[in-house]
Amino acid sequence: MINSLIETLGFSVCHQLSSRSLLIGNITLPVCSRCSGFYAGFLITAIILFIMFRKKESDLPPAYILIILAIFLLSFIIDGIASNFGLYNTNNNMRFITGVFCGSSIAIILYPVFTFQYYKYPGSEKIFKNPPKFIIYILLLALFIIVTLARFTFLEYFYYYLTVLSILFTFYFINLVIILLIPPFSKKATGLISRYLILPSIIAAALSFIELFAFYWLHKAIERL
Repeated sequence: MINSLIETLGFSVCHQLSSRSLLIGNITLPVCSRCSGFYAGFLITAIILFIMFRKKESDLPPAYILIILAIFLLSFIIDGIASNFGLYNTNNNMRFITGVFCGSSIAIILYPVFTFQYYKYPGSEKIFKNPPKFIIYILLLALFIIVTLARFTFLEYFYYYLTVLSILFTFYFINLVIILLIPPFSKKATGLISRYLILPSIIAAALSFIELFAFYWLHKAIERL
């Protein structure tokens, strides 16, 4: 039952071609390697950012980091286009890596937007103002990629359910940021865990469900064409 729901969720956001999906142990992840990387990269980056920046930093990172993030996003786009049009041969490892780069880049851009809109008194500093923090972040991201692509059998279920959690969190967080742009919901909280998070979270979760439901039936309709 649970696995069926997970596969349905994966179908909502991905083509689910088994040849393009990571096989860890005896389990094929519920979305392709590129999607797995994208959603996992978003979640892992969000976790790191919330741990690393506790002073409510709400400004975008320095210009050189934005350039690096742009390169990450571009690598995702180029690899996707080149793969689909047969311009060069790629593989699931590369798809996963570029997916992680893309998802992590989007999370880094959205995090200060969330902080600025959510907190009543956000900090004015840039995230990754200090280069050592960015280096630590990159090393943690690289470690996650290496461990994932090692495909340890004992981690098969961990990655299967991590992928599901990543999809749900990505939709939730993006919708949450959008909701916080609406004045009645913005700039009220003084701490991360706050009553001002409850209603926006409920709305964001509801929007995520509606979007995933719509994407599922859209995918169904496309398959029938």
